[in-house]
Amino acid sequence: MAAYGAAVSLKNTIQRILQSSRISLVSPSPQIVPSADYGAATFLKNTIQCILQLFCILPAPPSPHILQPAYDEMERLQKVLLKLDETSCSKIRTKVNAADELIKEAVWEFEDLLESHVLHQILPQLESRSGGERDKLSFSVDLQSLQHHVDCFVEMVKMMEEEYIIEMENMPEEEGEPVSSRIDSGGMIKSKMVGLSDEFQKARDYLLEENNNNNYSIIGMAGIGKTTLAKHIFEDPSIRSHFEFRAWVRVGRKCESNELLRCVLAQVDPKAYEMLIQGDDDEEELVGRLKEKLKGKKCLMVLDDVWEVEAINRIEELVEENIGGRLRVLLTSRRKIESNTDAGQKVLRLLNAQESKDLLGEKVFGEEGFPIQLEELGEMIAWKCEGLPLMIVTVAELLSKVDKTPKYWTEILIKQRSPVFVDAYNQISEVLFPSYDYLPQFLKMISLCGSFPSI
Repeated sequence: MAAYGAAVSLKNTIQRILQSSRISLVSPSPQIVPSADYGAATFLKNTIQCILQLFCILPAPPSPHILQPAYDEMERLQKVLLKLDETSCSKIRTKVNAADELIKEAVWEFEDLLESHVLHQILPQLESRSGGERDKLSFSVDLQSLQHHVDCFVEMVKMMEEEYIIEMENMPEEEGEPVSSRIDSGGMIKSKMVGLSDEFQKARDYLLEENNNNNYSIIGMAGIGKTTLAKHIFEDPSIRSHFEFRAWVRVGRKCESNELLRCVLAQVDPKAYEMLIQGDDDEEELVGRLKEKLKGKKCLMVLDDVWEVEAINRIEELVEENIGGRLRVLLTSRRKIESNTDAGQKVLRLLNAQESKDLLGEKVFGEEGFPIQLEELGEMIAWKCEGLPLMIVTVAELLSKVDKTPKYWTEILIKQRSPVFVDAYNQISEVLFPSYDYLPQFLKMISLCGSFPSI
């Protein structure tokens, strides 16, 4: 959970302590979001949560007012952290993430102190009561001794906020990639596609249908197979024969519009390839050349890994003009891209148990799949990958390098931290965590709770 989630968690702890009393001291703010909405309650200690929910706590005056500055500071902190959501995905957030981590640790440390302080005062009172009285009595809690800690915490967070704002305002831009590295789709895919055959057929048929609108989007989390599905469509024989031009562009977090246009032109006009990948042509000139080249031709453009719609505005303009109704765009993205011309769309699902098993077996042993002595173990290993194709393929690569015996595969399954799964998680984190970094703040609170299964 990032700093934003830690701030929400601390606010909820303070609110729970104060609202559980019979004294009306702090009016509930309409801006307070209940912890259940964001899953923040899951990050509170179960012990203190149960006690605060089951018993009535009476903060001794002036204890409630001691906590108010900390609560107010969490309100301000949330507003500061939310500003990150307004920044571009092309910004590098390394230093901002480091500042976020420091804030998170400070907030958690104070929350632990507050919970511990309350708990240590409640338990002696609880133990002194008889069993029948426990449900009826209130408990007095004195927070006055925390005054110094609260003051120091508020000042420290204010300083951290200032540092956070400075780092956020000075985030460097992601460096662009060479055109040549963006236009390589990897060529023909030799292996068959396991799972998602319905999705493949629907997208392919949509792009081939003359009367449909121009765009089709494949949406899904990192590692779910968007690019693989797009490659199968791009290289499908019916697609290759239908479209006179095909262009593949990996967009990524940063891709200027003139760079995107050069990537497309370099593929529809191979004679100008060297000039285009090195040149710095005017954007209007590039648009004019592309229009001229595509005039009267059927063209499929695949824009892979699009993060922001601004990156593809110029292509969108070409699509709107339609160029005789012959231009089709297949777009892949980790999130929904709002588009004026977007019509078809498919949000990819995770693989089911059978598809996961088939994919793992095909990647390790080829089309014949698992040998009989490893079939059940292979199915169990595939299940632990939770239907994520990237995880399955990565585990398969690692399994291909180790002993293919029932004994060793059993060890992989029963060992608490199997090297195969640990190595696989380390490898796929390079793909998954950039998506986490650029999530909205409120989603960062809950996204890592179920990211990885127990290993």
